[in-house]
Amino acid sequence: MSNPDGEGELHHVEKSSVTVVAPGETTFKAIGPRPIGQKKKYKFVEPPGVTTWITSFVKKCLVCGLVYTLGYFQVSVGWLVGPIVLLVVRDQWRRHHDAQRALAAASARGDEREIVLARLGDNLPSWVIFPDVERAEWLNLILKQLWPRINHYTYDMIIQSIEPGLRETLSNSYKLGSFRFEKVILGDTPLRIRGVKVYDEKKTDRNEIIMDLDVIYAGDCDFRFSVAKIHAGIKDLQLSGTLRLVMKPLINQMPMIGGVQYFFLNPPSLEFNLIGVADVFDMPGLSDLIRRIVSEQISNMCVLPNKMFIQLSDAVNARETCAMQPQGVVRICAIEARNLMKMDVGVLGMGKSDPYIILSVGAQQYRSKTINNTVNPKWEYYCEMLVEELGQKLNVVLYDHDDAPRADEFLGRCSVDLSVVSREKTMDLWLDLENVKKGQVHLKLEWLGFTENPVDLKESLVDAQIHGLASCMLTVKLDSAKNLPALVKKGGTGFGKPRLVKEGSKPDPYAILSVGKVQHESVTLDKTVDPVFEETMHFLVRNPLTDTLLVKIMDKKTNTELGSFKQCLDAVYGRPEMKMRKQNFTLNTKSEAKVNMSMSIQVLKLGAAALGEKLSMEEDETDDELQQQPRPGSSSSEATTANVERSNSNISSSDQNNKTMINDDVSEGSGYSGGESRESFIRKDEGKPLLAASRSLDKPEDDKGMKVRLTIRYSQTSQQLVVVVHSVTNVPIETSGELPDPYVKLYVLPERNKKHKTEAQKDNCNPLYDERFEFPIIDLRGKTLEVTVCDKKFIRSSPKFGDVLIPLEEFQLGTAVTNWYPLTP
Repeated sequence: MSNPDGEGELHHVEKSSVTVVAPGETTFKAIGPRPIGQKKKYKFVEPPGVTTWITSFVKKCLVCGLVYTLGYFQVSVGWLVGPIVLLVVRDQWRRHHDAQRALAAASARGDEREIVLARLGDNLPSWVIFPDVERAEWLNLILKQLWPRINHYTYDMIIQSIEPGLRETLSNSYKLGSFRFEKVILGDTPLRIRGVKVYDEKKTDRNEIIMDLDVIYAGDCDFRFSVAKIHAGIKDLQLSGTLRLVMKPLINQMPMIGGVQYFFLNPPSLEFNLIGVADVFDMPGLSDLIRRIVSEQISNMCVLPNKMFIQLSDAVNARETCAMQPQGVVRICAIEARNLMKMDVGVLGMGKSDPYIILSVGAQQYRSKTINNTVNPKWEYYCEMLVEELGQKLNVVLYDHDDAPRADEFLGRCSVDLSVVSREKTMDLWLDLENVKKGQVHLKLEWLGFTENPVDLKESLVDAQIHGLASCMLTVKLDSAKNLPALVKKGGTGFGKPRLVKEGSKPDPYAILSVGKVQHESVTLDKTVDPVFEETMHFLVRNPLTDTLLVKIMDKKTNTELGSFKQCLDAVYGRPEMKMRKQNFTLNTKSEAKVNMSMSIQVLKLGAAALGEKLSMEEDETDDELQQQPRPGSSSSEATTANVERSNSNISSSDQNNKTMINDDVSEGSGYSGGESRESFIRKDEGKPLLAASRSLDKPEDDKGMKVRLTIRYSQTSQQLVVVVHSVTNVPIETSGELPDPYVKLYVLPERNKKHKTEAQKDNCNPLYDERFEFPIIDLRGKTLEVTVCDKKFIRSSPKFGDVLIPLEEFQLGTAVTNWYPLTP
């Protein structure tokens, strides 16, 4: 089958490789991939000329002269080594990021065939990984033609919406004023959609259509700005993530869709280079300030719970359409970490770190305290976050704290799919840290649903007050305000001062609602004394019997208060169904100003089902109970699945060296106390460790001979073969009478390109492992799993006890199979 453009043709493909020759430029070697008969392309490289040789000679002479001068004056060698080390680190960091940018740019240009083979498993388009994600090249063709118009629209949006918020953030948080954009050009390379998924009516409300887009932008943009009279810019911007489109409500008249809201479920990946004066700060860590500010602005605009909305029909209320009821609350305890990297090197190479942890869900973020001088910190840090969509992830990042001017150093990251937490209700996890050599973090997660039964509050208060956590959620629907007072003449102009306004003019009102230390701010409406806000806000409340809601109406121009009032939440709790519908509240002003709003309280209850649990982000093809969110463009792995006890769960990950470990030190009934993407974990259910079924060590029917107990499962969705090594029985004793130190090796034949092995169990003839491994396999046909039991003691003439070959074609896709397999000596 083929078409006029050649798409759909099957070609012989050779192994490919990618060579990055310059920032922003990627060339593919002539060895492949290429169709049969196509000539190889060679790039002619001109030999260096005389000028190059002279320049090189002069540079070497200068270096030798500098070294001689330093030695002649007996200058410390540190003055020579220090700058060299800094230059080498800077150069390596730049090369690494330039290579990543070049590969992403090649993907954005549409060179997906080369990228798929050159970077298998790392930069794959989502339509390759997930069977329910479709390739939509027609959308990219439309975007290419619309890109010049999108460029103009983006300029207006940045100047009108982003620049004021960025200016306010720099002014209030970083004391940097007079920020403005001087140039905004997106370039000629358009945004690219790498995969599209549309959810069917079984997973969505009948009044909405939900679509996920795996997007990437790696174009030739040029942003120039000035801040505090310093001119700088951004180039080589890269942004990638999963953008969700929600088309709702569906109406009976054209255009059939009332509006479109769009947002990122999780913060998108963001990379860019700085130009101008800011290029001086483009070093690892030193540019974090600018990157943090840009990331904050993106999160505040379009990362859940923040959303953008395009109204398509006048019959639709935009703000009410964007209002979303949270699915639940995830309660997190960051207990401890272990074996972290030593970032602060001390005398004789001995060093420690000063680690802290950052936990985030969407735009919500919490940071723990810093534990000094340790690689095994214990935080016991608690926090709670609202979960707007079950497809969101809990992102965990660890840093080593350093005093200024040094930037905090990265210690690793990991993530957990919250749809899994919503099903499991309680999880106790040990997570391996990604993008670092070693390190693990210990978390306990609880899923709290909502109930409208006031009787449940007593139990919730007991659990919450121990650690100062929330017992319920307050929902406030701020409708409008009336008869706000006119402005009083206010003097003073300039940075940091209110503007001069005419007495009697109309204010630019906005509302600030706060419960305790949590504060939400509404949109600002221009020149009105009767603003209509129509916004919904959610607060996590510790105790509704004692807490108070404070409402302030402010003026943006003068930054003065127009009126305020307080409302005790026990009045809401005492109402039927704990709801107060559309009440007018009088502001403490001279005028008869009033605010109209509704309030309701929902009690948090451990184990209650999520409101939108039917909208799980990814459905397993063979087991509806094991569904998880598909993250187009990112890899995922599935935790071990016991076919009877169902003692395991799915955890998102981006590495393929996963293990499941058992924590023997966790006592029964213990609570929160504790002693990339790859993720290893420990889980407790009712005080029992993970894989309790295998811990019981069910004996094989025939107890003669050496056998190994395995659980094998293949996930076609993530294309991962998951093997759990539970135990081995009847390992032979040495002729000398010494007990063996057995361990298990795993290979997938015929390639044998990746080996996994368990830890050795010292002096044990019936070892227990319960360790989990993953192999990336596209197709099981012709594949065989080789399992070998060996001895780690070196005194044996042969370290091998026995092995078994298991054909993988026989396994049913998506089904976990646990069996005893006899070993052949």
